[in-house]
This record gives sequence, structure tokens and C-alpha cells, in this order.
Amino acid sequence: MVFQFEHVELDDNPDAALGKWYDQRVSLPKLKENLSKWQYELDGKAWNSLYWNNHDQPRAVSRYGSDKPEFRVVSAKMAATLLHFMQGTPYIYQGEEIGMTNAYNLGWDDFNDIEILNSREYLVNKDHLIDDDTLLRYVHYKGRDNARTPMQWDASKNAGFTQGTPWLKMNDNFDTINVEEALTDKDSVFYYYQKLIQLRHELPIITTGHYQLLDPEDEEVYTYKRIGDNEELLAINNFTENEQTRDYQVPDNAEVLISNYKDDQGQVLRPFESKVYRYAK
Repeated sequence: MVFQFEHVELDDNPDAALGKWYDQRVSLPKLKENLSKWQYELDGKAWNSLYWNNHDQPRAVSRYGSDKPEFRVVSAKMAATLLHFMQGTPYIYQGEEIGMTNAYNLGWDDFNDIEILNSREYLVNKDHLIDDDTLLRYVHYKGRDNARTPMQWDASKNAGFTQGTPWLKMNDNFDTINVEEALTDKDSVFYYYQKLIQLRHELPIITTGHYQLLDPEDEEVYTYKRIGDNEELLAINNFTENEQTRDYQVPDNAEVLISNYKDDQGQVLRPFESKVYRYAK
């Protein structure tokens, strides 16, 4: 299995001296181009890994979706849908399945990551390439400690992670974003991940179907097909918090296989809407 890191380096700072530290989102056409390259070139030759998060990456919902309360759940589901209908093996990093966010409450005295601390020492204090506040803003967006705050199990002290002192302080939203809360909400990110995993077990086309990217230059919506011998899947993902309208000529016999909204409004895509159609060829 191939693990590649290209797609998580597309939003590095254009100033090479600042490396990864930046807070501007990757352009969607660039992301499409890279993810699609691996889908096309490994097809029939090798097996891909599919991931947004790991211990070295910030939280996916904050990076690719939105951690605003009104959009967090739908955008977390959208990012999950995009990956889970691609060819390869999805990796779910702890907390991703409940929509954990970046930890904006961490300050300079709270970070443990040596990369963050060294960057401040050199970029701010020694080389004076950037000021403290700007780097902190970049760290809140791209820093690795975002992925390293303790798992949020419940709303009790230290999110139920430990009775002792955790290595990083808790993300301050643990009282509302936690496993216990997710398990009580049948529409939670957690149960949506369960549905995605179930579909991957049930539908051979997700494993064997060929990939086809649609509208590579579209800057708001990422849409692709999975093409099998007798059926196709059409995965539509709105990457914005704005309503979009797209006409993908969906066949009359199409069924909505999964969606992060309760109804289908056809060509109208609501904020971070994600849906997958299934239809016979």
C-alpha cells in the first residue's frame, strides 16, 4: 500500500522560508489534481491509502471544511464522503469520527510539539521573518498539536481521558464535541462514518470501479464518478459554506445512496452538501 503526502503539502506557504506555516486553504482544483493523479495512476497497479488526518496533520474539519458550529457536522461528513468513495483504504484518525476540531485555545505556553517551538525560536526570535501573532495564527491552522490534544470521550473533567494531567490541555469544545454526545445523536458524524464503512463492505464498485474526475477547474465543488461494469456512482461534494447550483445530468433511475442532508434538492447544493448517486449504466 502506498502512503503519499503530496495532498497535505499543497497549502504550504508560497514563501519557502516559512515552510508549512500558512493559513490559506488549498485551492480545490489543486487538491482535485493531486488526489485524482493517485486515483488514475494506481488503478489496476497498486493500492492507495486515503486519509486527511494523522498525528502530523491539523484537524480535517478545520482545514478542509468548517469548524463553525453551524457547518461543522455537515462539512465533516462531506470530507468523509469524498475519501470513502475513492479507491484505496481509508484511515480514520482518532477524533475524526466525531468531528474534532483544531484547538484554538492553545497558546505558546501550551504547545509541546518541537516543530512548533523550534519554528518560533528561529522564524520569530532569531531570523525575524515573521511576528509572533502571525506565526501563532498559522500554528492554530497547521500545527501538529491540533491532532494531539486528548481524545474527547465525554463532558467530564479532562473529557474523560484521564484523572491525571494530560500532556496537552483539552480543546475547550470538549463539552459539546465528544463520543458520549455523538452516540446519543443518530445524525452524528460518528454514525455517518459507520454508514460509509458499511457501504464500502457492501458495494464492490467502491473497490473495483474506475475513477473519473468531473469539472477539474471547478473551484467550489468536487465531483467524480466511480464506474463499474453495470453501474456508476456519482459523488458530489460542495466545499463551500455557500449554496451552489450544478447540473450533472443525473439519470432518472438514480438513487441517493448517502447524503449529509435529509432530502435531495437536485441541482441545488447547500453548504458543504455531499451526496452520492447510484444508477445502472
